[in-house]
Amino acid sequence: MELFVLPTERLRSSERNFIFDHLTRTGSDFQKKLLDGDILTGTIAICLDQGEIIGWARTELWREMPTLEAFVSPAYRRRGVATLCAAGLRTEGVFRDYEFVAVFRTTMALLASRLGLLYAAFDRAPDGSWVEARK
Repeated sequence: MELFVLPTERLRSSERNFIFDHLTRTGSDFQKKLLDGDILTGTIAICLDQGEIIGWARTELWREMPTLEAFVSPAYRRRGVATLCAAGLRTEGVFRDYEFVAVFRTTMALLASRLGLLYAAFDRAPDGSWVEARK
């Protein structure tokens, strides 16, 4: 396996399309950004196996804190791919200047904890906005 960490805006068109088609949740904010051709911000860590993208973790500033998001191909789950990718982001120092990271799924809260990061958890409100999760 190989790991690459790069600014998300530097993803090639073929990588963006592959991630959109195979490695995002349908309707996710990141998938929408990929589809809309938005200028992608933040940093992404991509894990490859034999030249194919098998997973990623990414971060971008949101509400004055970095996010922590990840997705791994079903065939590679439970092998530490998301942890490897998130650790790559941490090694690059992208979380260094922030007290908390924003997470949007329980699995990301667990991943943040595993990396020694404090997190603020958010849930979708009925109107589609993000609200801080109840503790």
